[in-house]
Amino acid sequence: MAGATTAKKPVVRKSVKQARQAKVREARNRITRNSMRSLIKLFQGYIQKKHADKAAKLLPQVVSSIDTAFKKGLIHKNNAANKKSGLQKMLSKLEKSGEKPAAEVVKPVKEPKAPKAPKAPKVEKKEEKAEKPAKKVAKKA
Repeated sequence: MAGATTAKKPVVRKSVKQARQAKVREARNRITRNSMRSLIKLFQGYIQKKHADKAAKLLPQVVSSIDTAFKKGLIHKNNAANKKSGLQKMLSKLEKSGEKPAAEVVKPVKEPKAPKAPKAPKVEKKEEKAEKPAKKVAKKA
């Protein structure tokens, strides 16, 4: 296949093993990175909704996940420090403002409609149709 491009597989045994190890490490790192990101997003969601108490309870977990990502070499030391301080600033700003969470708007639940009576199946009329002769297509030379 001329259009398809595929990655070449390594030939040397050492590089085969390195590729296999890299795949495992990548999967392991992805778990740590995703858990860190999801905790940060959850924390920021609590901040946006002004739930200071929930955010305060979650902060130690978020900091721990950031530290874990740093220890594993997923993020730089300064990046970890900036993330942690930024999250702590968000929380302290919310606590100082003393804003209470707004009452969440609850959408009214629609009552389910009564099921409709099943319709009678349609009866198909079978009419004998005369077969049309196939069209002749003129070939251009």
